[in-house]
Amino acid sequence: MSLGNLTERLYNLRRDRSSGYEKPYKPALLLSLIDLIERGDISHNQVLLTDDLISRYKAYIAIVGSAEDAPKIAYPFWHLAGDGIWMLFDTSGKPLYRPGKGGIGPLSVKRIREHMSHASLDEELFITLNRPIERTLLRNAIISRYFPKFREALSASRARFLDEPDERADDGGALENDPSRSSAFSKTIKSLYDFQCAACGIRLRYQDLNLVDACHLVPFSRSFNDHPSNGIALCKNHHWALDRHLIAPERAAGELIWKSSKRLDPRTDDQHVLIELEGKPLLLPREEGFYPADEGIEWRMERLLA
Repeated sequence: MSLGNLTERLYNLRRDRSSGYEKPYKPALLLSLIDLIERGDISHNQVLLTDDLISRYKAYIAIVGSAEDAPKIAYPFWHLAGDGIWMLFDTSGKPLYRPGKGGIGPLSVKRIREHMSHASLDEELFITLNRPIERTLLRNAIISRYFPKFREALSASRARFLDEPDERADDGGALENDPSRSSAFSKTIKSLYDFQCAACGIRLRYQDLNLVDACHLVPFSRSFNDHPSNGIALCKNHHWALDRHLIAPERAAGELIWKSSKRLDPRTDDQHVLIELEGKPLLLPREEGFYPADEGIEWRMERLLA
C-alpha cells in the first residue's frame, strides 16, 4: 500500500461527531503510538495496552481535547480495529474484534487486557512508521488534518517525550510538498462536497475523473491546515477566481454567501458569471462541522479585490 493510500485512510477515520465536532480520540491515540515507535518502545508489530501508551494518550488529549472529552483510551483502542488500522487478537491467537459480532462487554482497559493478547498494525503501516521520513510525514499529516491549531503544542510535547530539541519550525517544508498529504486532502474535500462546486453547483464525474478541485481557504503554505473546515470544493473556473481574489465566501446574518469583487466589469460579458454570484449561498457539505471556518472566510474576505 502506498504512502498516499495510508495517508488517505488516516484522513478519513470514522469519528464520533454527535457533539457537533470530531472527537479527538483516534488521531490522538495514533500520535501516541507513533511516539512510542519512534522512542523504540515498540520494535515488533505487537502493540500492548501499556501504561506508557495510556500516559502518552492522556498527555495528547490534555492538549487537543475539550472540557467534555474524557481521556478514556479503551474506546479508540478497540474501534481503531474497525478502521483497519490494526487487528486485535485474543489469548488463543484468534481475532478479538470482528465487525458485526459481539464484543467483550463494557469496554475498559481492564477488560481489553484480560481478553487481548496483542494488537498488530496493518503491515504496510507498521513498515512505514518504522521509516523516519515517512513516519514524520504521516505524523504531521495527522496533525494537519485533525489538530492544525495545536501544532506547536503537540510538537513541543513530542520533543519533551523523546528528550529531543523541538523541531516544529522544520515541520512544514516537506509536508507542504508531500503529494500523499495533498492527495488525501483533495479526496476528502471532494467527497464531503459530493464532487459539487460550492459556487455554481456543477457536478461532473467520469470513471475516476471529476470536474472539481479541492481548495484551501487559508493556503496550506501559511496554515499547514488540512482540516475540512479549511477546504472547499470548486470547479476549475471558480477555483481560478478564488485564487485571484475575484470572489470570496462571507458570513452574513449567519449565512454563508458569495461576494464578488467590485473590480469586475458588468459591461464585460465573460465576467457576468462571477458578478451574478454576489449574494448567492454556498453549496455546503451535509455536516455543519465541515462548513468553512471563520478564519478561512476572513482570510479570503480580507483579500477580496475592492
